[in-house]
Amino acid sequence: KELYPNPNDFIVYMGKVMSSIGWVATFVGLFLSSNLIRRLGWTVSALITPVALLVTGVFFFGFILFKNNPALMGWTAAIGFTPLALGVLFGTIQNVMSRACKYTLFDATKEIAFIPLSSESKLKGKAAIDGVGSRLGKSGGSIVHGGLLMLFGSVSLSAPYVGVILLAVVFGWIGAARSLGRQFNRLTSRHEKLEISEEAKTPEKKPLLESV
Repeated sequence: KELYPNPNDFIVYMGKVMSSIGWVATFVGLFLSSNLIRRLGWTVSALITPVALLVTGVFFFGFILFKNNPALMGWTAAIGFTPLALGVLFGTIQNVMSRACKYTLFDATKEIAFIPLSSESKLKGKAAIDGVGSRLGKSGGSIVHGGLLMLFGSVSLSAPYVGVILLAVVFGWIGAARSLGRQFNRLTSRHEKLEISEEAKTPEKKPLLESV
């Protein structure tokens, strides 16, 4: 809102952001997500979302928190921008990329992670993640954001703490995805070995003429 103090300009900006999310998510879902998962594997595909969030988040909070730094102001002025404008740009990229990746790669890899599990484990895992985890994440984020606003009184003053929380969450996310990827690869390779061994043990049926 600092860059777009006029409510009408802000509404137009948010409309463009939502439209960009839809277009990027559609493109990634139709042309990229399945190919990336097939070629790069589960672990790398699952890491794309948090890594994109981390990279864009570092630039966003860097430009926002140090927007009054003389060196940064001189560098951004040389390329025809202000630190605030670049911060909003990277914030927009972060919003678009994180949501587009969430709707495509994140949801796809989340569902694929259930494939090697037993029926009972799938049922319990789906109930825990979709029933408890998603609601706990949304409500927890709202509580943290509301608490920071109550403590500091404005979004700009609470921004450094939001950045620290973002870094902690994203690094935890990356660590969890790598750990889950190792377990997923172990389970899938075990299933493949079982299938190969079962096929090897299955006796070949003799032709009817030979048996006669």
